[in-house]
Amino acid sequence: MRSETRGFTLIELLIVVSILGILVAIALPNYMAVSRRAKVAHVKTSMHTVQVTVEDFSARNNGQYPQNAASTTADGGLTFANLLPGGQMPRNPFTNVATNLDWSNVLGTLPVTDPAGGIALNISQTVPGGTYDVYDILATDGLANPLSLVISNQ
Repeated sequence: MRSETRGFTLIELLIVVSILGILVAIALPNYMAVSRRAKVAHVKTSMHTVQVTVEDFSARNNGQYPQNAASTTADGGLTFANLLPGGQMPRNPFTNVATNLDWSNVLGTLPVTDPAGGIALNISQTVPGGTYDVYDILATDGLANPLSLVISNQ
């Protein structure tokens, strides 16, 4: 007498595994692209945070922007870092540490110390020897490519 066993055949299991493999092959690149776009959006948000902080510094310092990270405001000796939300740079989504802000006195300079998701704050003078009254903020994506967004007060 033969007993009947119930279960899946090897062919049925191979078909299911093949279908799952095809679905993963389609979904994974889309997930990676969406994840990268979200990280780039986070970097752009951090650029805006830097812009708001620079403008706050200027408002507290009679219209002059910070020349470097050690510059203090005229109304109480606050540095740029003191004015940032939480007193520190926002998290870099590509490295999961605080973003390293590159300071430069040459407009258009890209960040070098933090190439994956880094931000450069470039402060300059419209009149040589005058006050620091113009700036631009540039950033890079996770592959050290410049972002198309450039924040400037020019």
